[in-house]
Amino acid sequence: MRTRTRDFPGTDHETSEQLALEVARDEEAIINAIIELRQTNPMSLEAIGFLLGTDPSQISRYLKGNSSVTITNYLRIARALGYRCQVVLEAADSGNAALSDLKIASHKVCNARRSPAS
Repeated sequence: MRTRTRDFPGTDHETSEQLALEVARDEEAIINAIIELRQTNPMSLEAIGFLLGTDPSQISRYLKGNSSVTITNYLRIARALGYRCQVVLEAADSGNAALSDLKIASHKVCNARRSPAS
């Protein structure tokens, strides 16, 4: 899954890897649910692509996890299949209790835009 290449730069390397892995698992669960919907209510990738205004090969890449996808596109695919999707946020059982104790070090923010010299 492409999601695993995204890290959490505000954490240490090990925590970042763990969180990225958990996000990848969540994305895989969404993909598997959509695949199951397609098996119970067959719809071609061409039909889904037509409804979403995109190429069927792009839908295929989404469902294989080979392409970056927003959650909105997963919701749109589910809707094209005739389903509404409800997102449920629940406490993660990740063993990363230290995240609640995470201290963010102060840092200096540099403004990239400089005011023009008078």
